[in-house]
Amino acid sequence: MNSMLQAQDLKDFRWKNRILLIMEPEGDLTKGKDQIELFSVYEQEMTERDLIIFVYDGKTMRDKTMKKLSSNVQNIPYKNFQGLILIGKDGGVKFKEGFTIDPMLIFEIIDSMPMRQSEIKNTP
Repeated sequence: MNSMLQAQDLKDFRWKNRILLIMEPEGDLTKGKDQIELFSVYEQEMTERDLIIFVYDGKTMRDKTMKKLSSNVQNIPYKNFQGLILIGKDGGVKFKEGFTIDPMLIFEIIDSMPMRQSEIKNTP
């Protein structure tokens, strides 16, 4: 997974992963860390849905452990937004809402997507 995280552009994940962007460009990442904590007990659910988490602090993209990944990331939607942005495998924004969001809501949104429905049907 670390090699995937070295991507400089969110488009590099298109058709491979769904991305949950935790956006806290004006903060100290406290809300972002709290949000990550809520997702930490759902690793299996995230893996099943090809969901990865990135944190954007206004300058730097980080992984869910807060490790700095890049300061030159392209195609970040709503750069000044504070909250969560769910990006589908097609690269489109599927959900955008301020802090704090229940992880189950994100899973429900993903599970209602046509591509996810197809994945579920094709899983043995």
